[in-house]
Amino acid sequence: MIPIRHQKGFTILEILLAVVILTVGLLGLLAVFPVAMRSGKDAVEQTNAVIIAQSVEQAIREGLMEHKAQSPDGRWTYFIFNHDGVTDPLPVKLERARPDADYYILLPSPDPDRKTAIRRTEYWERGKTFVFPETDGLTWIVDESGVEREVTDESSSSAPNGRGNPIQADDDADDFLREIRSPGSDRVLDSYETYDVRRVYRLSNRFFDKELAQDYDLIDDDPISQYSFAFTIRPAKQDGSLDLKYPDDRSFTPSGDLFEVEILVFRSFREGTKLADPFYQCQILVHK
Repeated sequence: MIPIRHQKGFTILEILLAVVILTVGLLGLLAVFPVAMRSGKDAVEQTNAVIIAQSVEQAIREGLMEHKAQSPDGRWTYFIFNHDGVTDPLPVKLERARPDADYYILLPSPDPDRKTAIRRTEYWERGKTFVFPETDGLTWIVDESGVEREVTDESSSSAPNGRGNPIQADDDADDFLREIRSPGSDRVLDSYETYDVRRVYRLSNRFFDKELAQDYDLIDDDPISQYSFAFTIRPAKQDGSLDLKYPDDRSFTPSGDLFEVEILVFRSFREGTKLADPFYQCQILVHK
């Protein structure tokens, strides 16, 4: 006689326990998913920013090597910056470059007639900082999602790039007083002067046909169009010396050959705003 086997099923408690475990697992996945998405988005943006900064660095070095010129009196140096985002037509000849154009990059060189020695730290602190693209005394047109807007920088009465003379050009290092406040209160803990980026070079999708877009009411939604950049230039603290003897930090005569460049990458920048913070920045040294 074959014994009868009683088939044992799941109890209500086991079923409820399995449902609870499944629910907890799904909630865990849902909690991790936004974090993973955000981390992936940040990684992509950082990668794009690094590539943009490297491209800008290459364009700056190329400009200094191949498109550099001096003022008519030979005292000052400038170069032509050629990169996506430059809107003014490039000059046919270097000597025809306009100081008010966004391709014109003036080096904040020290006065070549000054031959007296100076402390290295003092020289670095006194050196001017120039922010590019230039905004001093300028009005420019911004195209934001197909809508043009006029922006005027009224923060300085100086001529753009000092008309090619860095001594007459405005020092952008003191354009804004940034305050550090205590968390949760209005008490100011510290403050310092700094530059303020009000204009940028906007990257573009070169495969986007603007004329066709106007006919069919299309919008350029390529992510690259949301990125923009600016950069600053100031004399480098490690600049060489014109002294015949070996210079030290207490006394040296700056040669004006080495400069610090800070590249700032922005996303969804609005022109004319104040204290816009870049989401990526890096610093390089360039030689004149």
